[in-house]
Amino acid sequence: MLAVLLAALPVRDALPESRATVDKIVVSATKTPHTLGDVPVAAEVITREELLEENVQTVQQALEKVTGIAVEANTGSWGNKGNVMIHGLDARHTLVLIDGQRILGGHQNAVDFQQISIEMIERIEILKGPSSALYGSDAMGGVINIITRGAPDKPEFSGSLAMGTRSTTIGNVSAGAGSGKVGGRVNYTYRESEGVDKEVDPYHEHILQGTLSFDLSDKMELDIKPYYSYHDMEKQDRYQERYGFNAFFKWQPDEYSTARIRGSLFDYHHWTEDRGTDYVLDDYELEIGYSRLLFEKHLVSAGYEFWQEERDDESKSLFVDQNLHSFYLQDEIDLSPVVLVLGARLDAHESWGEEISPKASLMYKASNELTFRASVGTAFKAPSLLKLYGDWMMGPYMVHANPDLKPEKSLGYQAGAEYAFSKNVTGKVSLFRNELEDLIDTRVVRVGPPPWDMYYENVDEAMTQGVEVNLNAHLNSNISARAGYTLLDTENKLTGKELAHRPDHKFFAAMDFKIPTADIRMCIESLYTGERWDNAENTVRLDDFWIWSVSAAKEFSEHTEVFVKVNNIFDEKDIEDEYDIDGVELLAGVRVNL
Repeated sequence: MLAVLLAALPVRDALPESRATVDKIVVSATKTPHTLGDVPVAAEVITREELLEENVQTVQQALEKVTGIAVEANTGSWGNKGNVMIHGLDARHTLVLIDGQRILGGHQNAVDFQQISIEMIERIEILKGPSSALYGSDAMGGVINIITRGAPDKPEFSGSLAMGTRSTTIGNVSAGAGSGKVGGRVNYTYRESEGVDKEVDPYHEHILQGTLSFDLSDKMELDIKPYYSYHDMEKQDRYQERYGFNAFFKWQPDEYSTARIRGSLFDYHHWTEDRGTDYVLDDYELEIGYSRLLFEKHLVSAGYEFWQEERDDESKSLFVDQNLHSFYLQDEIDLSPVVLVLGARLDAHESWGEEISPKASLMYKASNELTFRASVGTAFKAPSLLKLYGDWMMGPYMVHANPDLKPEKSLGYQAGAEYAFSKNVTGKVSLFRNELEDLIDTRVVRVGPPPWDMYYENVDEAMTQGVEVNLNAHLNSNISARAGYTLLDTENKLTGKELAHRPDHKFFAAMDFKIPTADIRMCIESLYTGERWDNAENTVRLDDFWIWSVSAAKEFSEHTEVFVKVNNIFDEKDIEDEYDIDGVELLAGVRVNL
């Protein structure tokens, strides 16, 4: 319906481009800078301006609006605020990075995105499909790389305070300054909420992030990004603490080459008051990369990465680590109007051996209006330390580790086309398919009274495939619209059944309005989630549902604005697999920028 409406409305080429501007910068796709319109690998970007205009409060809220992505908001009681699946693959198959650094902490081997403050985000870069050729383990479904804000050129200060239903309070304070060769920024975020169940969910959390930037010379830069967060679920006596340190050095000896070094550590500690849960995960990373333009047509990138992962688990008496050495090579071949990208990565592990992940991508600019992209590649996820080495009790089960586990693997295909109907209306359609094998599952042996035995094994095979359609339009200087649709088909190849909790259809649409005379902007959004199976046996079918939201903001001066957002205005609740959807939610606040 929205597509018909957009086609019927007049559009004038003289107006600014739509929100899906091709000038957005994306780096994650190839680890070399490109504009979104010229990147040879399919990628998407959510900018800081878009996050602020829509009053987005968490990364999950931003990702809900992206085709091919499903956010499960059903894990609130564990401290997570939503797991993210790409193209129907499990949340554990999405690699989540902050400025290229792996981050930890979440239930069931996924990442809790709420640990990242929206106020500190410059942009979110999204790669869909297998990406292990550049990023190694975990990038089976894709990569979400959150790029944080750098240091400003002059003094800046901003602050915001929002309050709403569920006794929610969100406060942010950010300040930065820069002069000549040195600059810095620091951001503090505080959140608290009672959640859905006041006897289980109440929490408060603190997030502190920063940036220090040094221009060492005209050709050398150094950036240091520290991070700290603390999450307290008071009713459960459950606590989570994270700290990280990420440092980058970039050297451009000439106009044709760039050398990069990144070193980082990330620590995640999760414990309960009774110490029934008490473990620490540590990640240490070193990456050295070099890119150079050769023969005017080849942009060659090569690199080495070292990744050490440690688990110090008091509650399970488990103290283990594993090391991974990786080498990657990529060639971006400019044969305009065709660009071909060939790459591969070797990951060498001390236990399960070596994994080689090749990928080939192609972009063909048929005209200024029409662009085709296609890719094929493999990816893998290494088994976790807990699954490899940890024996532990989980309710009535004795869980047995399996040191012979192999990495989970995928082979993925993508093909799509993007067309500019005019300067202000663009459409995009893409097809995808993923073949999965050696998926790790559990086998339970129930003999006699509990505890029963549970074993990890590489037994499952699966397939996901589907279609994505996007439409963006800037109707005039004050009205814009966007819509996205995902059709998803999945199969467990061993049983012939569909994978659980994967909606067949997902649809998102939004319209943005500006009233310049009153300095007001508004946004109306709708999100449709289709039917899906509630279990692996496909015996319980869950109903589809719509979530409608509206937001508005008014500028009272150059430096001050007031905003309000109402989520779920038609009061949807009691959705079996969406724990956090429980009626109307209201959030209102004020933002100050100096």
